[in-house]
Amino acid sequence: MTPAIIRYGLTFALVLSLQAGTASALTRTEVEKHLICSACPGEALNIDRCSGGDRMRAEIDRRLARGQDLQTILDFFVGQFGEDILTVPPRKGFNLVAWAAPFVILLIGLAVATIFIHRWNAAGRRETSGRDRPGAPPDPALRRRVEEELDRMEDAT
Repeated sequence: MTPAIIRYGLTFALVLSLQAGTASALTRTEVEKHLICSACPGEALNIDRCSGGDRMRAEIDRRLARGQDLQTILDFFVGQFGEDILTVPPRKGFNLVAWAAPFVILLIGLAVATIFIHRWNAAGRRETSGRDRPGAPPDPALRRRVEEELDRMEDAT
């Protein structure tokens, strides 16, 4: 190996180790944005400033002091208040259907629209016969009928 490759490899390893060492610990704010206040339904905990939210924040602080990770803290609150306490419902069970349904409906709608557009386009091409094209000779029966109508109009005047 050349010295340049070794030097770049060591530099890369040093940068990675520095980034790993500077990774911050979980903060209360990061946990709060995943929870809804138990006292104020519909309001995220990171925005809420009521006493119910203060109790939840104190519990988060206690659990962070014990070194618990985000999922463990969220599981505690889900166990206490149910899944409605989460700002984003988990993607499982019926919630998975709620997440996926709009996309599935959109795809089905696009497929149906594409089919209808192709059918309308094909129907328009079928209805257009040779006589409707510019430069095509007119239909003899139609030409005769027009001449008869013109003759009748001349006789009427």
